[in-house]
Amino acid sequence: MNDHLQPDTPNPNINRNGLTPEYIEAGHKLREKLLYRIQMGDQELMTDFEKDPFLKLSDDQFNLLNRVPNNKMRSYKNILLSHNTLYSYAAEKGGLSPWQCHFISEKYAIMIEHAETISKLDQIHLYMIKEYSDPKIRKSNSGSLTIVEKAENYIEMNFAEDISMEEIARKIHVHPSHLMRAFKKEKGITISTYRNLRRMKEAKELILNSNLSMTEIAIMVGFSNPQYFSKFFKEVEGITPVEFKKLKKK
Repeated sequence: MNDHLQPDTPNPNINRNGLTPEYIEAGHKLREKLLYRIQMGDQELMTDFEKDPFLKLSDDQFNLLNRVPNNKMRSYKNILLSHNTLYSYAAEKGGLSPWQCHFISEKYAIMIEHAETISKLDQIHLYMIKEYSDPKIRKSNSGSLTIVEKAENYIEMNFAEDISMEEIARKIHVHPSHLMRAFKKEKGITISTYRNLRRMKEAKELILNSNLSMTEIAIMVGFSNPQYFSKFFKEVEGITPVEFKKLKKK
């Protein structure tokens, strides 16, 4: 993004709160452009975000981290929570399903609240920008998708929901038996396993970035049976979710 605030921006210290109206207006325009790029699923956004200091909230170009006196962590968390809502809304306008927006927003709200350092909040903000602007998880209206691709898209938009094979097949207008055979042939795994792997991907994020219990995480990502979640996790990773957390936290 090349439209960041220029060095000739009016001196931000000339008024009582340290920010001129021009400076604030320029910042709001930047935010609007950021939200638009999230809405459009701009694949160049991450590169520009990492380069432009005016998009990084912790650089505090607008004195946002002083909103809660003597508590920058609480200030930053409050700001990220509000941005989480803005990003979710922009992504939904761009084709992210309401269910996905709800799940992703809830996930990041938990991660934000459980973060313990400014650097961790920086990392979460990066995750948020990357996921909300990812075009691969948006709805596709392409009529050229194979039934396997349609099934993948449907699972992506509903992976934590308790939806039967018959319902998935009905949603993509194909016979369940044909869908099962085609999916196994192309992906080498069953739809059930594919969905559980997708759930596990989200579970790992929550294990590493929250203080939720393993039961809470299992239920949140779609495993109605926490014991099965732990068993499946160990089959894939070779260790239990608890062991995974201990290993990664070292």
